[in-house]
Amino acid sequence: MTELVLETYGRVCWLQLPGCTKLATTKDHVIPHDHGGPDTLENYRPACKHCNSKRQDRVLTGYGASVVVVIGPPAAGKTTWILERAKPGDVMIDMDRIARALMPVLPDATHEYPDHVRHVAISARKAAIRRATRLRERVTVWLIHALPPAEDLAEYRAFGWHIETIDPGRAVVEERTRTMRPAAQMQQVDRWYAEHPEHLAPSMVDYVPAGAQLAADASPDW
Repeated sequence: MTELVLETYGRVCWLQLPGCTKLATTKDHVIPHDHGGPDTLENYRPACKHCNSKRQDRVLTGYGASVVVVIGPPAAGKTTWILERAKPGDVMIDMDRIARALMPVLPDATHEYPDHVRHVAISARKAAIRRATRLRERVTVWLIHALPPAEDLAEYRAFGWHIETIDPGRAVVEERTRTMRPAAQMQQVDRWYAEHPEHLAPSMVDYVPAGAQLAADASPDW
């Protein structure tokens, strides 16, 4: 079957995730086998070993859950933006909400918690992302990844996940950060605008999922 897939579709990797060798030597399920994808020629595409291993059974847009990655500076309103659009049954992965859910006694301020809680929350967030991006149900997974590295963005795009930028402008973000966030987050504001100079002017694009239901305010480092 592998040889038939390569003969039918060619020997160029169809995924081309970061680190791709381009040369396909394996077959990859379009609809993952765990999602009910059949072992048929129509459900296979050529892939290099690197990409086949890296993808595992994560969903691609149009097959199972739809993933929306929400990026933007601290205090931009990412969580609020999602809450205005999410539907019953959707999944939202929000670092601050995860951390607060782990504490029986809540701190007075959001986005402030001890390091040991933060470390547990990071592990819980990773586990949630791993499971949610493999859902076969036709729901939306809203994933807040405030400042993703370029490699992560490239991977999200290769999967066909929608990337939404929320940024009301630097003046608004700085004022909110000063009044509502830990002082250290101002460094993340500076980092965002250094890496995204095109967002220095106010910008908040409205995205409405088309048709089916379409992915947490993350700590600014992930």
